[in-house]
Amino acid sequence: MCGRFSLTVEVDAVASAFRAEVAPPLRHHPPRYNIAPTEDAPIVIAAPGGRRAGLMRWGLVPHWAESPRVGARMINARSETVDRRSAFRESFLARRCLVPADGFYEWESRPSGKQPYWVHLAGSEVFAMAGIWSSWRSRTGSRLLTFSVLTREAPEAIRWLHDRVPVILPPHSWDDWLAQGTASSELQAILGAAEPPELSLHPVARSVNRAGYDEPDCVAAIDPDDVVP
Repeated sequence: MCGRFSLTVEVDAVASAFRAEVAPPLRHHPPRYNIAPTEDAPIVIAAPGGRRAGLMRWGLVPHWAESPRVGARMINARSETVDRRSAFRESFLARRCLVPADGFYEWESRPSGKQPYWVHLAGSEVFAMAGIWSSWRSRTGSRLLTFSVLTREAPEAIRWLHDRVPVILPPHSWDDWLAQGTASSELQAILGAAEPPELSLHPVARSVNRAGYDEPDCVAAIDPDDVVP
């Protein structure tokens, strides 16, 4: 699964990488080093004439949900079954997005506690996680936009750390993923063809374990000798 991720670049860099127009609420969004479930994060969707980057809350809330609290349990969707799950199917078919990131966190269980690792591409460049989104309205009419990150089986090289990783979509598939009216079989083909790129990882300070701690040192490598067994 993907339980935390980072996007440590400025909004202008996101707009450039995704060739996306930036929605006003996103313009002053700061770099994020430890994005946690139920927090707002930048996403990219299709828009007339191109792509649009905006903010949505992490944790998908289906339009039919009684309460937005269900979103905390729907931060990830398995790519292999997303088209068969009632909570995700409609969004998969009609509302897909790209979730910009430059890394994500996974944890190794140790006798002394959970040791976080920051997983990223070589060079730490921004990449696109496959996502789906939904629009939910409260009884008073207020609108809440939420998203979920699709996951797949982890590459063998990092399976010792976790058996799932986000689906990372290559740039050449972004338009097809966002396009309206694409059949479920074609979408599954896009996901299946998105082989995990070569991933790098290093241990980071356990301050990352605290949701709400969001400082640049979250992604800084620590000396492996300092990692508590």
